[in-house]
Amino acid sequence: METLPDIVSRTIALPQEGHKLPISILNMASRRKLADMLNPERELDDSLELIPDYSGLAELISFMYNEILGFQNAESPTHALLNEWEKHNDKNPCIGQLWVHLEKLQRVDVMEESIKYISIDIDNELRRREKPSHSCNKLAKDGIVIDDQLVLTKEDIKYGCPQYYDVFVCWNSESVSDARFVEKMATKLEDNHFKLCIPTRDDLPGQAQYHSYATLIKIRCRLMIIVLSEEYHKSVECDFMTKFAHALSPATKQKKLVPVIVSKMDVPNLLRHVTLCDFTKEDMVDWNWKRLLKAVKDVSPDWEEGEGTKATHGQSAAKDDKKERKTNFFSKLFARKTHKQQK
Repeated sequence: METLPDIVSRTIALPQEGHKLPISILNMASRRKLADMLNPERELDDSLELIPDYSGLAELISFMYNEILGFQNAESPTHALLNEWEKHNDKNPCIGQLWVHLEKLQRVDVMEESIKYISIDIDNELRRREKPSHSCNKLAKDGIVIDDQLVLTKEDIKYGCPQYYDVFVCWNSESVSDARFVEKMATKLEDNHFKLCIPTRDDLPGQAQYHSYATLIKIRCRLMIIVLSEEYHKSVECDFMTKFAHALSPATKQKKLVPVIVSKMDVPNLLRHVTLCDFTKEDMVDWNWKRLLKAVKDVSPDWEEGEGTKATHGQSAAKDDKKERKTNFFSKLFARKTHKQQK
């Protein structure tokens, strides 16, 4: 007679090549499906000696009780769990291990519902990694050849090589009020010749989103500005970006995080030790803009008046072209949000 593991391995098998891939390649559809199935809390299963929901998964991964309580308090416990797990290499954060844990929890329903989405993510990642035998996998544009594993932003394609940035902006792109602040901030910083990477404006669709964010934050950007508002807490992407940047080495962390408050909200615990720029205090707005500019200058040692990271790397775009691209993006975003609200 077949056991449950036998049935699972026969009917809900992951693509073999995907077992060792990190869970960071999972995109939003996969994460949302897992969350939809694992977030609802269940009763203790005495035969398993586990609770077969996100908390049982967290126990199998070896998270401690206090950490699991933290996941429980998150808007989406499963999203929070996955985001935290992928930062712990000692806990084997790979897709094959996720499948093993789901089998132990006897959550065949979760496996059946999520296999389609996870298989798509695995296939996309494997195709991204493929390299023809005769040479590295390259993209060619206007005679310039670039390695596609380094193509993370629209400017990577435009200039034909990896782009580096002064600032990565962590923000909730679903918030119109936050978008207005980000637009104003981008104008001030980019007019001072700093180069910003703004998710939704500058990243490419179809990427392994969390993997791209991690690479941009850790390698491509000198500093991360975190836009804090009531809307910040609604974004699982913002939660991931903040925790990832915070988890970097202490020496790097000091120069990586600059939180700015744009509306009244509860500041996340892990940011309470970091000096904030509070734009909710109207009498100190001008002073905070100066502080923000100085914070960016301090981590851009090659910055001079009229020079920034963009010029440093030799791909200086026309200023008018940059302003037009920035203005068009925010204008379209505001129009789209307004249309959605009117519906």
